[in-house]
Amino acid sequence: MKIEKRLAGTFLAAAMLAAALSGCSGGGTAAASGGDDTAATADSGLTQVRWVSPSALATFDYSWMYVAQEMGYFADEGLEVELIENIDGSDARYLAAGSADFGGSSPGVALSSVDVGATNIQAVVNQVSSNIFGFAYSEESGIQGWDDLAGKRIAISAESMTSIYNPILEAAGVDTATIEYVVFSNARYEALQSGTVDAMATWIPEYEMCLGLGYSGWGFLSGNDVLPQIANSVWVNTDFAAENPEAVEGFARAVTKAIYFCYCNPEAAADITFNYYPSIDCTWEGAVGAVNGNVQGMVGLTEEDQLARIEAHTIGVFDMDIVQQTMDNLLSGGSIRTALAAEDYYTNEYVDTAWDYAEVEADADAYECTSSVYLAQE
Repeated sequence: MKIEKRLAGTFLAAAMLAAALSGCSGGGTAAASGGDDTAATADSGLTQVRWVSPSALATFDYSWMYVAQEMGYFADEGLEVELIENIDGSDARYLAAGSADFGGSSPGVALSSVDVGATNIQAVVNQVSSNIFGFAYSEESGIQGWDDLAGKRIAISAESMTSIYNPILEAAGVDTATIEYVVFSNARYEALQSGTVDAMATWIPEYEMCLGLGYSGWGFLSGNDVLPQIANSVWVNTDFAAENPEAVEGFARAVTKAIYFCYCNPEAAADITFNYYPSIDCTWEGAVGAVNGNVQGMVGLTEEDQLARIEAHTIGVFDMDIVQQTMDNLLSGGSIRTALAAEDYYTNEYVDTAWDYAEVEADADAYECTSSVYLAQE
């Protein structure tokens, strides 16, 4: 495996995920002080809880969070949520330390923290239920399937990101020693479009955003086809959960409602995100593409999968077999050192599957877009 660097500095995998999981993003940091395990009550009468992000907040990856706030789903549960931005990959440790009550870690980040002693965290909502990583390729490159990636030049955002993509290639039977990775940082889109590289390591929301931005002649190979596993979840500090089970149930219900809202009206979710973060530099089409990509990750990669999950009322519910497979993948790949059991760190205990989908559908139908980006393209 050869790695060539173009227009890039030195990055950590967690930092790159923090900066770019949806492509269009802003910056900034935030911090919060720690506290005890009992939720505080605000002057509004709502219970105050804290959620720590695994990456920069100004992105469409967290449209579901902004929807839950804007549409009053958290307030309906008696919750007031403080968002804490974390961009250095320490979000799981931050949660375990009690500096936040909820988090949004990936399995790798959370379970590697568990592996070194941060065992008081548990995943309570299956937020990203599929492996959203994969490879965009130029149709002019001759690539039609996984075997065709052997010997190709692939643009990647940072050298450290090979830890995410090499296991996918290996699962597909591709010899990673033949791959020439080229680090292009934020110039990856242009590199692929111009034919400078044959393919680009990416994820579904970013790929859909690129299509919305007008990039064309591309195809996509989904990592979930060869390495099915979950991605980010809603995690909770178990000490907090023991003291505040109703708050955890309410948080989970609000999140699953918001995920369904994003499915019903991705344009509204994009609009709400623009209103929360006007500094996001993205076109309307790119924003809606990013939300649609996130919906695929949260609800199902295909329309058939999405409809099945909705009809079964299982948004947010973990498939424990897939969870265990994800944990086993991390163990075999060296991301964790200890074999872990899915039921010890993932649970469906707090997910309510009986809330009224029709109410959320009505909310989504009634929403009127007001963001400046939306109005500018009218």
